[in-house]
Amino acid sequence: MMQPDLFGAARDDMVLSTSALFLPSRFYCAAEVATLLAHIRTIATCSPFRHMLTPGGRRMSVAMTSCGRFGWTSSRMRYRYTSFDPDTGQAWPQMPSVFCELAREAATRAGFVDFLPDTCLVNRYAPGARLSLHQDLDEGI
Repeated sequence: MMQPDLFGAARDDMVLSTSALFLPSRFYCAAEVATLLAHIRTIATCSPFRHMLTPGGRRMSVAMTSCGRFGWTSSRMRYRYTSFDPDTGQAWPQMPSVFCELAREAATRAGFVDFLPDTCLVNRYAPGARLSLHQDLDEGI
């Protein structure tokens, strides 16, 4: 059975609020999606997807990895960004230039013209995975 289209017929960009944009038109080129997925596979080869723990000790249902100068990580102690992958002890994989270009394009469309991304958190949602409504306010480096 095929997964229904998550956003239905919505293909036009929308302003959701003064600080949130929905940009579905950017992701309907099959060749570009294939390129992004190939980069994600390469990243996951260096820093595999993992289910991190919340500070409360619960296992997150969403699997995660990162790339770039910093990567997001979590432990029973806190959420934070680190310059190395705590599971491998190595620097996070380099952020592919196509990821940087995509982030800069989205930021420019949102009014942040000089944005320079230094990290990319990649979430993998398997059936049943969920991420509750939250704000990332307490991460440190």
